[in-house]
Amino acid sequence: MPNYLDATLSPSGIAFLTRFPTKQTSRRYTWFWVCLSSSFFGLAWCSAYFGWLLGIAIIPMLLIMETRIAHKKCTGLGYVFLTLLFWNTLTLWWLYHAAPFAFLFTALYNVFCLFVPWLLYYYLRKWGGLYIGYMGLLTAWLTLEYAHLGWKYWEITFPWLNLGNGLAAMAPWIQWYAYTGILGGSLWILGINILLYHLLFKSATALWLKITACWILFPITSSLLLYYSYSDRGIAVEVVTVQPNFNSYTEKVCTSPSFVPYAKQIDRLLTLSKGALSPATSVIVWPESAIHTWLNEASIPYYPYMQPIWQLLQQLPTVHIITGASSFCEYGPTKTTQTARKIGETYIDLFNSILHLNNNKKIDIYHKEKRLPGAEYIPYAHLLPEPVLVWVKQMFEDIGDIDPTLGKGNGTKLFDIAPQIKVAPVNCYESIYGAFVGEATKKGATLLAILTNDNWWGDTPVYHQHFHYSRLLAIAHRRSIVRSANTGVSGFINQRGDVLAATNRLEAAAMQQRLYAHNTLTFYTLHGDYIGQTAAWACLCLLITTCMACWYKKKSLLNLS
Repeated sequence: MPNYLDATLSPSGIAFLTRFPTKQTSRRYTWFWVCLSSSFFGLAWCSAYFGWLLGIAIIPMLLIMETRIAHKKCTGLGYVFLTLLFWNTLTLWWLYHAAPFAFLFTALYNVFCLFVPWLLYYYLRKWGGLYIGYMGLLTAWLTLEYAHLGWKYWEITFPWLNLGNGLAAMAPWIQWYAYTGILGGSLWILGINILLYHLLFKSATALWLKITACWILFPITSSLLLYYSYSDRGIAVEVVTVQPNFNSYTEKVCTSPSFVPYAKQIDRLLTLSKGALSPATSVIVWPESAIHTWLNEASIPYYPYMQPIWQLLQQLPTVHIITGASSFCEYGPTKTTQTARKIGETYIDLFNSILHLNNNKKIDIYHKEKRLPGAEYIPYAHLLPEPVLVWVKQMFEDIGDIDPTLGKGNGTKLFDIAPQIKVAPVNCYESIYGAFVGEATKKGATLLAILTNDNWWGDTPVYHQHFHYSRLLAIAHRRSIVRSANTGVSGFINQRGDVLAATNRLEAAAMQQRLYAHNTLTFYTLHGDYIGQTAAWACLCLLITTCMACWYKKKSLLNLS
């Protein structure tokens, strides 16, 4: 065996590698580790059945880094970068279906972000040793994921590939998300990879075996106990979800030859809703942008195609409709917000909104706060010159009838259905921000209603991923969820994260389900992403301490010379 393996690996690690040809340590076999790692990541996101692969996906990357460090080369960073690039390509290719530029930018942006923890690992490993390197990788990765989940100075947030999301379909294993949120899952996955790597290639002792076994088995065992001992609690509420199944590129775009008139779109929604109603129904949920014309918020009740909705609600005075809509708000001659644009003599803001309608024609409006970067807003737009803004807008023109300069909402909102039934509206992309939804839960939300489109990406794995991410919210906050998609997966999820019922893609359907509403708060709801905050401070302290130690060591050597 080459000497550098002796320098980095334990006898157990050397024994493991000698099962392969000696040339496996060459560049050709390094490529094998690159492909293996990225394939594990890709499978974990593309199929609900392979989330467990995340527990070993990082091991090949650690092996690449260690062997290259022992060679006194930094080429390991290059291979890690390629691994991250392949991973993001395998898991985000569906973005290309909507906008090629969105795919290229998002994949490269995410790769560079994920590369930072590995860069930190490389230098901390060299300066501070193996264990400091481990801690640097773990804390930096969690800090990055925390920033993606809503750090206020971080405008390009993309938590889609946060590691904890990869376990979304494994509800019985992750009931402890009610205490940790998805960052607890990320911490668990990173810990498994580091411990297994250390056990296999560094120190195959009984102590490390026990630590690794406890780290893997304790969360699973405790989760299974929680899963089988928990049952839905609260007041029963009958809810109807509607999936109208309109093509977002043709039938919803008024300039398309296949455009379906707004009155007919409303008629389909009403027909489907009536088919699922019962005397006990309290809430009907329609998807994001179900009413997809720009409604003036000051005069919504008076639009002609809104009249059939009011007629239904007059016949059913106890029923409430929660629907997505495109709306605008007039400000007058003053530019009140950064996103306001001037139309004639007045400034207006366009919003991706959710409306709460009932028989008294009093309308509650929620404006989406967590907008989709690029498609609904341009990050740091106030810092970009006008030609760049125009170019970015053109890059996203192919994504249907949308606007990349939408207005931003001001926090979460609740829709009052009954004294003990308060629904928190969650608009599409917002459903992957656990702590953000937790703010609505702390305000008193007893049910969550997720409204989305999910038609932009075609027949790709993404609409299944998005649906499973809703299960994480159900577990984290112990709230039942009704989900309405234009097409994709609409359905119902209970407080354990179980799917009670779901539609198929490209299916016009409506379903009813009894859900349970309660106001008990979980530990995660109360404390939010405390794991990310702790990791950020720990990473900062680790950097400062290591830099000071290196400086002191260098100074001591200079004094000796």
